[in-house]
Amino acid sequence: METKKLLEQCKQRLVDRYGSRFAGLVLYGSEARSESEEGSDIDLLVLLQGPFDFFQELRAVVDTLYPLQLETERHLSAKPAALDEFESDSIQMYRNAKREGVPV
Repeated sequence: METKKLLEQCKQRLVDRYGSRFAGLVLYGSEARSESEEGSDIDLLVLLQGPFDFFQELRAVVDTLYPLQLETERHLSAKPAALDEFESDSIQMYRNAKREGVPV
């Protein structure tokens, strides 16, 4: 499946799952930097209105995107992130994702 189409489908599934709690989807990592190679992960941050339990939401994100994972050879690595924490630059991964990331 083409990456752009896959990302659009990921976003739609997350919108359907989270509704108004969904605050955005950010592609980061090698795919966002146009440096991905065959077999590279597709790294995604799922921005959600908080607060929430990280591990509970991680499981929900994985379950939500699993049907799409079955349709692609590339690994979807999607992690939930509280919107306020993402915007505060408190975590290095978030700073990197803001610098190199591409909103989906």
